[in-house]
Amino acid sequence: MSGVRVRWGRVRRRGAVGVCGTALAASTLLVPAASASVEQGAGVASRVVRSAGLADGGRVELVDGRDVRMTAGSNDAARTGRYSIASVNGTVSVRPTGKTETAKLRVPSRAGETQSASTTTYATASTYAVKLSITNADVRSKLFYVWDRRTWTAYPVDSFTSGASSTVKLPPGDYFSVALHNDWQEPSYLLTRTFSVGSAAKTVTFDQRAAKETAIRTDDTTATRDAAAVWISVPGGDLAGFAGSGADKVYVTPFSVNGVSLRLHEVLGKKGASASVPSPYRYDLTHSFTTTVPASPVTTVHAANLAKSVTKVGAPGTRTTAFLQSAPSFGEWTGVYIGGAVPVAGSVTEYTTPGVTYGRLLSYGTGELSLDLPDRTSAAGTNAGETLGAAPLQPVRGTWGGSQRNYSKIVLSESNAFSDAAGHPATDGRATYAYKLTSAAGVTYAQATGLDAYHSLTSSALPSLRTTYTLDQTVHRRVPYSRLSTDVHNEWTFRSDYAEGGELPLIDTRLKVPALDGSGRAAAGQVRIEASATTRDTDAAAANTRVTGLAYSIDGATWTDLTLAADGSATLDVPTDASWVSLRVTAADDQGGTLRRTITRAFAGPAPQGDETVGATRISDVVVNGGKRVELSDEPLQDFEARFTATDPSGIASGDMYLYKGSYDSPDAVLYGTWPATCTKTTATTATCETHFAYIQPRWNLGRNSLAGTWKLAAWAESAGGTDHVDLHTAKSVPVVRDAALSANAGPEPIAKGRSLTVTGKLSRADWESRGGYHGYAEQKVKLQFRKKGTSTYTTVKTITTDSTGNLRTTVKATTDGYWRYAFSGTSTTAPANATGDYVDVR
Repeated sequence: MSGVRVRWGRVRRRGAVGVCGTALAASTLLVPAASASVEQGAGVASRVVRSAGLADGGRVELVDGRDVRMTAGSNDAARTGRYSIASVNGTVSVRPTGKTETAKLRVPSRAGETQSASTTTYATASTYAVKLSITNADVRSKLFYVWDRRTWTAYPVDSFTSGASSTVKLPPGDYFSVALHNDWQEPSYLLTRTFSVGSAAKTVTFDQRAAKETAIRTDDTTATRDAAAVWISVPGGDLAGFAGSGADKVYVTPFSVNGVSLRLHEVLGKKGASASVPSPYRYDLTHSFTTTVPASPVTTVHAANLAKSVTKVGAPGTRTTAFLQSAPSFGEWTGVYIGGAVPVAGSVTEYTTPGVTYGRLLSYGTGELSLDLPDRTSAAGTNAGETLGAAPLQPVRGTWGGSQRNYSKIVLSESNAFSDAAGHPATDGRATYAYKLTSAAGVTYAQATGLDAYHSLTSSALPSLRTTYTLDQTVHRRVPYSRLSTDVHNEWTFRSDYAEGGELPLIDTRLKVPALDGSGRAAAGQVRIEASATTRDTDAAAANTRVTGLAYSIDGATWTDLTLAADGSATLDVPTDASWVSLRVTAADDQGGTLRRTITRAFAGPAPQGDETVGATRISDVVVNGGKRVELSDEPLQDFEARFTATDPSGIASGDMYLYKGSYDSPDAVLYGTWPATCTKTTATTATCETHFAYIQPRWNLGRNSLAGTWKLAAWAESAGGTDHVDLHTAKSVPVVRDAALSANAGPEPIAKGRSLTVTGKLSRADWESRGGYHGYAEQKVKLQFRKKGTSTYTTVKTITTDSTGNLRTTVKATTDGYWRYAFSGTSTTAPANATGDYVDVR
């Protein structure tokens, strides 16, 4: 895909975690500090060069100098809200639904490229006030855009006014205008008007009643919309519209304007699917109405006419959530990434619009582990499948290169440390990076710790003559969504001299273990390890790069060399007691380059993964939701907090936690903290680690009522000394239950003393599945209770059972004034509930 890409995903928190959650500002830049420097986006592989915060806690990021990725605050990568988007004269703007603040990023022009056919100019002729007003609508926020229909010059409109109107001053001419407005969990409206300005002020109205629903539908009656992007594109590449997750409808005003297009991009999945139970199929559909948008802008496609392929998605050593996003290329400067959840350790059948090129991105868990996938164009009919995310997760050279020599300095940027076995580049926003560059003479030219994937390190001035250098890089992570490749250690030697922007001749290796299952696990017995090596920016024949050794370890301390075959492969006999297998590969070339790469926990073994306690690090005082059960309704935006105390003689560097249902090795569902836990130092040896489980939408995050019940909290902490840690798989058991509602109505009232009083009611509980709402809870024991007027205590009169729809009905003798209610004590899956007391006057 060419041009700007807006990628919709999870909020990505910049800044590697240091001691007790300290961000990148506390990273350590070592000798020679006076001239070495840490920079964001300065390296070739450092892709994010600009970013801006959003009003909903997310960010807009400028990637590769022009592409834009939007990340949103959410409990998992697979769900975002709806956003108003626009790209006008090279400035991308994004506004979350329900917010008034708009984030803007300027897209820098490149040599030889024309960003838009128009540039904003202001005529020297007289201008007239034009009032733009949305009518017959409840407008809480709006955005207006205006273009000259002859030159497609954009005129800025101040939309940050109250009400449904804004005013713009325009010279005489013919114009095309777009009005955007929407609200939380409401339809989005993309209203259009053409108008002319003569020699006087005027009012232009956008009648919401004229808008018609726009959509792409299929002949698959089980499919429903997961996400959509709808925008209007004008000549020159400017656009305005909406994008985001959910089935909320979008309405557009039909129009006929030469060169203007209505673009539709929809991702559909199976009705009732969720992040925990993803759809087994995925429709990725696009359509354009160019020049004319008809009175019914809905198009229907037939599955048999689409491109079809099967995509396997690997799990990074544990069951987690995964989100596959895509953006179609329409040849414009801006595209929008949308997507949906896909199965991990499984496969998804994809149906796409044939002949359309899609940019793609796969994210795991919180979205910080992200794979960049190649653009794909598929023909109608069955296409070859692919495998994504397969272990071992390992470093690869970035698509746009890696570390390089810039004249007298070297820029170190090796961010793609967790790429899959197929070579798809991947970074993890929670990983921390350390670099050290030294010469053969022992001089250190660059050294830093605590960096993240988005910052490079520039050395001090180097000798001009050809010199041998050693580059030592370590990457560390302990994250809830991946248990593989927790540490990666690269030790390179290479030769370099004064060069104008040349890439360093570092050696890359590629490891494949075909026998691994979809979760990156190996069964006991023999597995084949395939290894290959290349040298960057060097003729292959001249380099003669080769694998020189393979070794493995099941404890991370004792290593066993493997016998290499002529092709660089080796056979490993996986022991039955191995929970993890770490790999070490060495390689060399004829140019003086070498590599020794160690991947800790390259893949999982057949043995169960038990608790880990290394050294003196301990966890205690675990509290979830203040010690109370977690009660979740069917509503979005629910939250709770969790914390624990961690201790170690050297202090605590970091810690985190997450919730899971089922077994640790293969959970049925997971809930992650929205952001990494913050560990606050309380003493020299102790810290309190806290996390926030926010933006929970049970119908999306869970999606199954069967997931109610006892969950477990996995928690870990790492010492400040860097050698000790503790990892508890069941640090706490936590009831996560469905919220309940209970009603009571006593009558008749008033009532004569001694007469029969009828008390009715209903017990219902939240539905986490596709219906939502609250539905009757059948065959449950409920207590009828009475509180005499003037007292504060209820006493139980009798116990009755709900019928098949949750209804309650019983009779009692009226004796005195007071309050009647029903009380439900709860179950292992459902919260307790008390009805509001109904007062009865007894005469």
